[in-house]
Amino acid sequence: MTEQEQQARLRAIVEEYFADVWRFLRHLGVPESSVDDAAQDVFVVAARRIHEIQVGRERSFLFGTAYNVAQSARRRLFRSDDEEALERAVDRAPTPEEHLDDQQTRSLALRLLQELDEGMREVFVLYEIEGLTMQRIAELMNLPIGTVGSRLRRAREEFLKRFERHRNSVRGAK
Repeated sequence: MTEQEQQARLRAIVEEYFADVWRFLRHLGVPESSVDDAAQDVFVVAARRIHEIQVGRERSFLFGTAYNVAQSARRRLFRSDDEEALERAVDRAPTPEEHLDDQQTRSLALRLLQELDEGMREVFVLYEIEGLTMQRIAELMNLPIGTVGSRLRRAREEFLKRFERHRNSVRGAK
């Protein structure tokens, strides 16, 4: 593949998958203030390894890379000694242009996702939100498929339990 063909392929990959990668990073817990940089990191890796990305497997490659980038971003964030900076960085507030109902729903969903154990959250997001198969998740995370299934089941249960607790507290406040 020539240099021009590689550049054209990379441009097409960025155009097609940037929004998905950005959303995936956000769901994995990368703070909104850092997600643009993290997404850029994903595509820098893709640019360096464009010749290794199999045609038709671009999304899987990008999500695997995004998973690793998200882990690194979270580690850097939590190494910070400044808890106030941490609180500012973990901004779960949606954008102002969204409708109030959408804002509340998105905020609640992100909060409930953030409360899940990291391993369960990653499997839940990859399966329920990004639509990956359990087999692909097992490959991405280097886990046995039984572990993926167990984490997914526990994540669903925990997410629903937390949602019910929230719904009951809202009903009790009325």
